[in-house]
Order: sequence, then structure tokens, then C-alpha cells
Amino acid sequence: MKRIFLLLTLLTFKIFSQSVNDYKYVIVPTKFDFLKEEDKYNLNTSTRLLLEKYGFEVFMNNQDMPTDIANNRCKSLTADIINESSLFVTKLKIVLKDCKDNIVFESESGKSREKQFAQAYNLAFRDAAKSFESLNYKYSGENKIGTDLVETKAKVVEETKVVEPYALSSDNPEIFYFAQPIANGFQVVNNEPRVIMRLFNTSQKNVYIGVKGDTNGVVITKNGKWFFEYYEKGNLVSEPINLRF
Repeated sequence: MKRIFLLLTLLTFKIFSQSVNDYKYVIVPTKFDFLKEEDKYNLNTSTRLLLEKYGFEVFMNNQDMPTDIANNRCKSLTADIINESSLFVTKLKIVLKDCKDNIVFESESGKSREKQFAQAYNLAFRDAAKSFESLNYKYSGENKIGTDLVETKAKVVEETKVVEPYALSSDNPEIFYFAQPIANGFQVVNNEPRVIMRLFNTSQKNVYIGVKGDTNGVVITKNGKWFFEYYEKGNLVSEPINLRF
């Protein structure tokens, strides 16, 4: 019975992989239907970062897009999150749909029993995102959907600008941050001490998922310095932090 279940699981991922590989682009909405605000808990930004990590070309639905998908959305997938939460458990699924609303890829349910909404949603999202490790996505260049449309030259899309915030002044009480070990990562405190954010381990050395209030992004090192990077209103923010482990 276990062998049959494993075989079905592997076949399911193979079928998903064959379909998903036909698509180069994914469009991420600025707001998911089950939430009332745009990029609430940074789930939309997290979805974009996740898909970019696995090789898709990703656009928010309010961005300028290449002409081939602007004129024919059937050449792109649309990302969505399905909320299956109950009273005590936060459960999320990440799905990719085609232009006819058919589900091309569906993750396993990500779960969290955290009580705080921001952390619960982000932990459930991270759990669901593990399904992408088995997807083995690689664009095949074989998407022929909508080839009857008149071909037009693709418009060059400018790279997203990185918004560099102002440097923290020396008299700011939060200029020093200290990383204290917790389960699955670290909590970051200032010199009060007060917990200002949490870092969760990834498979990459010196790369963490950062959760600061309702903001979710990544914490990485560049040239020996730490940065907290996240999207804000469609712009990539790279915020330097003086982090000590």
C-alpha cells in the first residue's frame, strides 16, 4: 500500500512537472481573495520570491508585462493561495492556474499551530513551499497556446529598482541587533532587549527567511554586511542591519 502511495505521489509530481515546464511566466496578484489587504502578511511578496527562486519569470498583476503575455494571458500561469485554515490550525496551499482556471500545480498543505496570524501564515506558507523542491521546474519553451494571435515584439521590461533606505544613525537605539538561537533559526533583539524580528533557517548558508511584524523577506550577506530584503509596493527594499550572532 505504501509503495502504491509513493508511486502515485511521484507520478503526480511528474505530471505537474510536465505541464508547468510549458510555462515561462507566472503572474502573482497583489492581493489574495481570502485576505482584505494587498500583500497582507507579505504572502504575495513571498510567493513572488519563491517562484523566482525556482526559475520562473514573475510579475505582479499591476506591473508592465512583456507583450507576449500582455496580449495573451494563456502563455502565463497565475499563482494563488488556498486558505484551508480551521480554528486551531492554519493551513495553506500554493497553486498555479492556467488561463482557464485549471490547476496546473498544487502544493501539499502547509500547516502551522502558531496563534499570531503573521507568523502562522508565514510558517504555513514555508511548509507548503517545500513541495516546489520536488517540482524540478525547467522551462521547455514548448508553450504553443494562443499561437493564432498576431506575433508582436516583446517589450523590454526594466529591472525592479532596489530602494535603498537611509542609513541608521549612531544615536538610534536599534542600531545594534543580536541574533539569539531559537527552534528553526534565531530571534533578533535590540539592546533593550526587545524582539524585533525572527530569522528562519533555509538550505543555504547565511540565507534566512526574515519575519518582521507583517513584513516577510530574506536576510542575506553582501560584502560582509547583512541586509533584510523584501518587496514594498512592488519595489525591492534592501535594508542594512547591523547583525551580531
